[in-house]
Amino acid sequence: MSEILELKNVSKQYGNTKVLDNINFKINNNEFFTILGSSGSGKSTIIRMIGGFTKPSTGEIIYENKMINDEPIFKRPFNTVFQDYALFPNMNVFDNVGFGLKIKNINKDEIKKKVLDVLAVVGLENFSNRMPQELSGGQQQRVALARAIICEPKIILLDEPLGALDAELRKQMQLFLKEIQKKIQITFIFITHDQEEAIFLSDRIAVLNNHKFEQVGSPKDLYYSPQTTYMAKFFGECNLINCQVVNQDTNSIKVKSEFGDFVIPKNNNVSHELEFVYGIRPEEVKLVNKNENSMQVKIKDISFKGSTSTINVANEKGDAFLKIQNISSNISQSLSKGASINIEFNTKLGSIFTE
Repeated sequence: MSEILELKNVSKQYGNTKVLDNINFKINNNEFFTILGSSGSGKSTIIRMIGGFTKPSTGEIIYENKMINDEPIFKRPFNTVFQDYALFPNMNVFDNVGFGLKIKNINKDEIKKKVLDVLAVVGLENFSNRMPQELSGGQQQRVALARAIICEPKIILLDEPLGALDAELRKQMQLFLKEIQKKIQITFIFITHDQEEAIFLSDRIAVLNNHKFEQVGSPKDLYYSPQTTYMAKFFGECNLINCQVVNQDTNSIKVKSEFGDFVIPKNNNVSHELEFVYGIRPEEVKLVNKNENSMQVKIKDISFKGSTSTINVANEKGDAFLKIQNISSNISQSLSKGASINIEFNTKLGSIFTE
């Protein structure tokens, strides 16, 4: 897959306020690439720099091997979809979608054909005469996307476009966006603060933290192979456990933790007597019968979630806690607060953090 866009050593600050610090990434053609971060992390600033609405303080924005830092907005083959949709309230759906072609002096017959074709793509072919205020939030979002698509940009920039929608409609629009992106085969750069949304939509995700990218990779890479404790906690839920090496052999390492001793596969980052943090996802902690690898804990509380339950447990001292989830509610209903249970980690999917 060929690269279409690169940000190289890009930083942005306003006066003494640092917004982004040495951002680097490459985006492939026809990729759904998501920038994920908390509020105020600089996500929108990246979109605005790519779109040409603001310039980087340092670094290069490279499109198809050409630096475009000084390229004006109208010369960049990108279109932006904002959270507020920015539809013209005095124009109907047809005129809103066709506006970009009209200012390029495309003839009326061609505009009509292209507008109707694009409205069919987004499922609004019967809404061309509606005014924006007569549409639902999801329909307005589709109009904004149709307006972005019609000029056949190389990249569509989506600045939290689903943020104003209610939960159910947001899920519908996530599915719609994913289907549309694959259908029209245009690169999407999407920003959000919602981890589940990023996981569902994206080919790759870049996580912003402290003005920099913490990690870039596929959703599975980020979930199962976090490189830092921040990633482990931010991208999904993760139990972080303080550990110390007890002994090791050719294939495995025995460690001591605040919950008891357990064995992990051999890891080159762990040496004898080294202290480290072990990360394990809540769904990879299993309830088991007592055995040589199990650890005994006490139930702190049980959260019923329909077919499954989440169990929070504490060690014997009551000063360290773990979350266990996706436990069948048929099993959890036989358990009670304060009861002792035995657990075991799926150490094939655990992560080790030495810093």
